[in-house]
Amino acid sequence: MKLNEKTGLYENYGLWHIPFWQTDQFKMAVQVCLFLVLLCVVGLFIKKYITYRKRKKLPLWDQALLELTALKKDHKVDAKHGKEFYVVVSTLLKRYFHERFEYDVLGKTDAEVIAYLEKNHGDEDLIAEMKELFHGGVTIKFANAQAAQDQIEHDYVRAVAIIQRTTPRKQQ
Repeated sequence: MKLNEKTGLYENYGLWHIPFWQTDQFKMAVQVCLFLVLLCVVGLFIKKYITYRKRKKLPLWDQALLELTALKKDHKVDAKHGKEFYVVVSTLLKRYFHERFEYDVLGKTDAEVIAYLEKNHGDEDLIAEMKELFHGGVTIKFANAQAAQDQIEHDYVRAVAIIQRTTPRKQQ
């Protein structure tokens, strides 16, 4: 037996068991994992910030067209996602008219938006297109009816045409 100089007692055991969570290797592994998680979070924030900066540099009409393109890319332009499609398109058009022409249409229903546009916007063809688009949306959003695929695709093209019609043209 060996005498322990610190305690003055004889040691009975030749080995001491150290729990794994108290080892230096475990502590180092936890630190490395925390660093990697922190690195991933910072990377995601940087990616989101860069996307936000790129989006802010685009003109309003390009931003709106990009969002409509994302709808098509995410396969939301079909009868199965009809309700979601019309909600996104009507919200997008209301936000577009609010930011582009400074119209107060953000908190309004579709019918109120049409009435507001009839009073404040001079393009009758555009107002007719908006009426047709919102009419299809009302059917889907509130009646839960299954819309035909061609009607949804036609309304998608109609939404793109509305935004393209309101983009400023370069003077030649």
